[in-house]
Amino acid sequence: MVMGHYATALIPYAYNSQRKVAPFWIFLLATQFLDFIMMTFVLVGIESLSPHQFFQASFLNMRVDMTFSHDLLPVLGWSVGLAIFAGIVCKNTLAAVWAFSLCILHELFDLAVGFKHYIFGTNTTAFGLNLYNTQPIMGIIIEALVCFGILTWYLKKRSDQGAPVSKNTKIGLYTILVGATVGLLPMASQPLSYFLG
Repeated sequence: MVMGHYATALIPYAYNSQRKVAPFWIFLLATQFLDFIMMTFVLVGIESLSPHQFFQASFLNMRVDMTFSHDLLPVLGWSVGLAIFAGIVCKNTLAAVWAFSLCILHELFDLAVGFKHYIFGTNTTAFGLNLYNTQPIMGIIIEALVCFGILTWYLKKRSDQGAPVSKNTKIGLYTILVGATVGLLPMASQPLSYFLG
């Protein structure tokens, strides 16, 4: 997932709009923590992502090695580490629980929509539907629906709490989370260079 991970930050935020548990950036960090680790590892050569040039990549031709950032055993370790960090920074256990949960949710969403992952390394059992490499259009549509569902729930929750979100903010959130996801559809099977000539 891409934008779907960001959308999950709205779940704890709906219960924490007064920021008594944690600042919003903690939730955003937790939703993307595994991808930040992956990009760092790709940059230093520990993991790999191909094609190397963004404009040559499509979901169908993208290949990733995320052994140390996204395989199941490392994810458990990263999730615990992030939980400890959030607990120390926010000085409460609930922040740690949310950080751990969002990191694990990232992995579960990846298994449902994104690339396959392993227990630890390609010689171990693989998990996930691998939709990005096998049925990328379906994967992107599911991600857009997840974004739409979480966002719609969040807006209703805020309204029920007596703190409705402004119309412009609603439009912005739907545009960023749902619109940007739908905007990935052309990249499902063709790289951007195909469309840009």
